[in-house]
Amino acid sequence: MAKKTIFFFVAAAFAVAGASAQVPLSFGIGSSLISDFGGGVSGSVNSVAAAPDVIPNDNAFRLGHELYSHTRYVGRATSVFFDAHFVQFTLSYFTSSATHSTRSSPGENATATTNFAGSGGSPNGLEFGLFGKFPIELSPAITVFPLGGVVYRLVLGGAPALPPHTPAAANISTNPIHLSAPWFRLGGGMDLNITEGMFLRTTLTYGIRLRNRFENDILDSDPFQHGNSGTTPGTGTPPDTDFDHRWTANYDSARLGHGVDVTVGLGFRLR
Repeated sequence: MAKKTIFFFVAAAFAVAGASAQVPLSFGIGSSLISDFGGGVSGSVNSVAAAPDVIPNDNAFRLGHELYSHTRYVGRATSVFFDAHFVQFTLSYFTSSATHSTRSSPGENATATTNFAGSGGSPNGLEFGLFGKFPIELSPAITVFPLGGVVYRLVLGGAPALPPHTPAAANISTNPIHLSAPWFRLGGGMDLNITEGMFLRTTLTYGIRLRNRFENDILDSDPFQHGNSGTTPGTGTPPDTDFDHRWTANYDSARLGHGVDVTVGLGFRLR
């Protein structure tokens, strides 16, 4: 999937270059703030505690609790861009710092626990972007443009952390490349002319990404089950009652991955 996507962006860049023989051309370098504020998976923990002969009857003590896991990250990217007036192609290298967040509450006490720890790795890699734009000249010095397109963020480092209560299954890979995913981005930008052949470009886009393979593997995995039994003191007769405690954790839905990118760059006109 990643190789095919990269090939698509490279082929599209050459196509744009070939079709841009009669339009203004420019290129430049830039620095970006990148982010992914969401994503991950969510589900529930169902807890059952009752006498063995009661389970799985409706008289058993049951509780359903929220269960979710996701990794937020914020970082920076260094990029180059090629601009054919109505089309922009970008290539970036990014690094980031991630925070892995989980929330779960197995057990019959209904007390949720939240964990925030720097265990989500540090995603880094390459980003390929293809955007459409429509320049509007406000003055000889300032041009603004709406901007929208597709970005593929190829993660090469920073392995993800498995969420709690997942089965130790071989089909859930922590290979960082499985965090890679396409993004759909929409926003705008402005060019400020410095000289006739040089300009300052700023862009701001908001993006939503598709699920990555890591998230899909978790959603496709079997529910995690745990059980134990023993004796608990009682208040009536008899004083001690045998019980059976079982709980099941299941991730069954994906959370929306989204983020904001801000870029400032220096551009040079070719013609």
